Amino acid sequence: MTELDFSTPPRLNSFGETIRRIEAERIAEAQAAIADGWTEEDHPAKCCPPKTAQPKPKGRPIEEVQRLLGRALDKGKEWTDAMNRLQNELNQIDNDRPKFDHGMMQVSLKTRRKGMGREMQTWRNLEHAKERSIHYQHLAKKYQDQIDKRS
Repeated sequence: MTELDFSTPPRLNSFGETIRRIEAERIAEAQAAIADGWTEEDHPAKCCPPKTAQPKPKGRPIEEVQRLLGRALDKGKEWTDAMNRLQNELNQIDNDRPKFDHGMMQVSLKTRRKGMGREMQTWRNLEHAKERSIHYQHLAKKYQDQIDKRS
C-alpha cells in the first residue's frame, strides 16, 4: 500500500483553479484588513458595500390596462352567454323527457346511456363555461381596481 502525499495540493481543472485563486485573494484581503486593525465591530461599515435600492417596476400603461379590461369584459360576456345557452339546453332536455313509467324499464341500456352521455357532456361544458365566466369576472375586477387606483 502506498502512502498519500499531502504536501502538494492536488491538480484541479480550470474551474477548481479559479476557485482556489479567488479564495486565496479573499484570504489575503482578510489578513491585510486584520493587519490594518479591523475588528468584528467594524464589520458592516468597513467591509460590506452599501445596499442599493432596486428600481420599482413601472407596471402596465393605463391604456393597456383599459384594453385588457375591455377584452376581459367581452370574454366574460361571451362565456356568460355560453353558460346561459347550455343551461337552457339542459332545461330543454329535462322538459322534453317523458315522465318515468315502468314501461321504460324495457328501454335498452344502450339507448339510456346514449341520452345520458349527451346530458353529461352538456353539463361538463356548462361547468367549464361557469369557470371561465368567473375567471373573466375576476380579471375584469382586477383591471378595474388598477384603473381606479391610478385615478
